[in-house]
Amino acid sequence: MRSLIKNKKGQLEFSLITFIVVVVGLIILAPFVLKIINSFVTPFGSAVGNISTQAGENVSHIANTFVGFWDFVIIFAFLMNIILLLITAFLADTHPAWLIAYVIFAFLTMIFAPEVFSVLTKIYDSPQFALEVSQLAMVDFFRQYFGLILIGIYFISGVILYSKFRWGGQPR
Repeated sequence: MRSLIKNKKGQLEFSLITFIVVVVGLIILAPFVLKIINSFVTPFGSAVGNISTQAGENVSHIANTFVGFWDFVIIFAFLMNIILLLITAFLADTHPAWLIAYVIFAFLTMIFAPEVFSVLTKIYDSPQFALEVSQLAMVDFFRQYFGLILIGIYFISGVILYSKFRWGGQPR
């Protein structure tokens, strides 16, 4: 299955499976990237801070901005994932391809959810990444309530699908 391909016009096509892989990759790689950033930037900021306090504060500001940005990117990717799921639910009655896309997307999410959650639990509960996990507050909240969030999303999309098919063919 080709998820990121070029069409005949030279434009990239972006599929739902590619999006799932990107979201999972961002969530898993976040503590490792922050570990690398913290291991280099914090000592550098301290060393520069000994020379010039303004330079040390600037390095600290850049590091804090990067951490907040990384946390935001992961949550934004997850929200885009939810939006795509809801869009396919809304469009499921217009063409069978949307319903098939919704079923495949939901099925893949439910298959990979336990595996992703177990990997996240191992990484986020590791004492090596305690500092980095404390810097990813939104992702840690998402990890703690992962099951409830998924159930809520599928409940909402189920209500949308039910209403679209139940009242979709009736005159108004």
